[in-house]
Amino acid sequence: MKIEEYKFGMFRIDGKDYLDDIKIIGNKVRFWQNREFHFLKPENIKELVDPKPEYIVIGTGASGMLNVLPETKDMIYKNRIRFVAEPTEKACNTFNDLVKQNKKVNAILHATC
Repeated sequence: MKIEEYKFGMFRIDGKDYLDDIKIIGNKVRFWQNREFHFLKPENIKELVDPKPEYIVIGTGASGMLNVLPETKDMIYKNRIRFVAEPTEKACNTFNDLVKQNKKVNAILHATC
């Protein structure tokens, strides 16, 4: 799986366009529903944590407006998963780099702000 392009509000992954916030779990892309303002809550990442990836990549938006709540970080740490939270463009590059290294990685990516 490869994130081929990210532009404000849009991702192109393996030739298909997604026009909203997304989650990548294994080799599947899902829309991130029930996002509440600019806060990443534990319930938003539950399905990313359960398969026990090596990494979770969090795209915090084009200008980094998404806040990863402390309880969300705690959930990731308790499951012994490494995570990276950075602006979405950089997060897409990080995701691609980890995939190239054959790491087991899931992602949650905010498409705007």
